[in-house]
Amino acid sequence: MNQLTTIQYAWAIYFAGSLGCTIAAWWMFLWAWRFVRYSAVVTVMTILFTPYAIDAQTMTMAPAIYTLVFEGMSQGLPAILPLIKVMIGIWLIGIILVSVFVIFTRKAGEDKSSRKTSSRSTPTQNSRRLGHHEGRRHESSVARSSRGLSKDEYEAREELLKGEIPIRAIRD
Repeated sequence: MNQLTTIQYAWAIYFAGSLGCTIAAWWMFLWAWRFVRYSAVVTVMTILFTPYAIDAQTMTMAPAIYTLVFEGMSQGLPAILPLIKVMIGIWLIGIILVSVFVIFTRKAGEDKSSRKTSSRSTPTQNSRRLGHHEGRRHESSVARSSRGLSKDEYEAREELLKGEIPIRAIRD
């Protein structure tokens, strides 16, 4: 294998591992508010995907985190200060873009939540909402919880859940 192929394999392996770390960060912060989740992903991507030229003449690139660690250990803080500024700049641009995205898509998220609450409406609201389906089989509303059931329907539901055969199901 020549040098170019080895470097390409190394970058492919590094890219796959970094992508796995990015997905792990997404899953780790799945419980969090969107801005926190996206910020965590931007932070991980900034740390792992920022390239840095080791040799300016040949433009040999390496991950900036490696350069940051190894140059920092061998030459100290003054040698890595420009790299730190570049990484912070890239991170700030990512955070600003995330903020703008979260702000512009905030209304869409509220519309979805209002739709979820409206789906649990009363049967009369459901029939008004499904008015354009008149004459079709799915016109009648189906309650998704015990709150919309009549007393008889609730009792039958409880009998079914307990494993008993409902009285209405027994035929002569």
